[in-house]
Amino acid sequence: MSGVAIDKKVKAERGQAQSARGAAVADRKARAKKAAILQYGRIAVQILFFLFAPELFSQAFGAIKEIFTSMGNAAVIQASAFVTKLVILCFATILCGRIFCGWACAFGAVGDWIFQIVQFVLKKLKIKPFRISLKLVPYLQKIKYIILILLLLLCFRQQNAMITKYSPWTPFSLWTAGNFKTAGLEAAIILFLLIVVGMGIHERFFCQFLCPMGAVFSLLPELPFFALKRKKEECIPNCQACRMQCPVKIRLDESPFADGECIRCGRCTAGCPKKNIGLRHK
Repeated sequence: MSGVAIDKKVKAERGQAQSARGAAVADRKARAKKAAILQYGRIAVQILFFLFAPELFSQAFGAIKEIFTSMGNAAVIQASAFVTKLVILCFATILCGRIFCGWACAFGAVGDWIFQIVQFVLKKLKIKPFRISLKLVPYLQKIKYIILILLLLLCFRQQNAMITKYSPWTPFSLWTAGNFKTAGLEAAIILFLLIVVGMGIHERFFCQFLCPMGAVFSLLPELPFFALKRKKEECIPNCQACRMQCPVKIRLDESPFADGECIRCGRCTAGCPKKNIGLRHK
């Protein structure tokens, strides 16, 4: 092969490499833009629900307490406003997954904002943030089921007053309703502040590890129409992009139990370099 031919081949290879790098950069920018649009859109929705319906979380769990209290009394379960809202949220979860958790729950929104603020401050101060090991996360996620069972047993045994006195959701519900009279709720406030610390350390700390409503929603079946699906056969070997983007640190379609942790934030769909994650019916 002549020198001229070799030069042409080298230039062609360089051109191809530059084109590939340019395409990769463009793809990263497009994914970053999609992720930013999704993030700002979700924050906007969270703010709206926080301002106009911050009580949904407390009311939904209030309905569960009503149901188990009635069962403990051998009384007829009343179709109260709380129970109606619980049914609506459960139906939405069965249809669309835990979209309430990811987009509408006031407590979850507060956790997101606290985590983002803390991470921003740590980055500015050049302090390495603390991270809970990914190996521990699946085990810690089971704690909320234990909490749910204990709370249901207390309701069944008519111990609602104890739950109200020590529940961190009690002061939160009062504060978001504009009521700052929290005398007698010191223990609940301390628990709430400890949860706030956890929210700053680990993303979705409360939702993953402690939330009884999250436990309820994660156990509900999900219709296939709007379920997220990952094309595992097309994934890059050993790629962890979706898990690292995920606030609850899961990879879809690894196990049905883990999939129940998905809060439908959509970050995996924007962060996947192969665009392998989308609605099941597509």
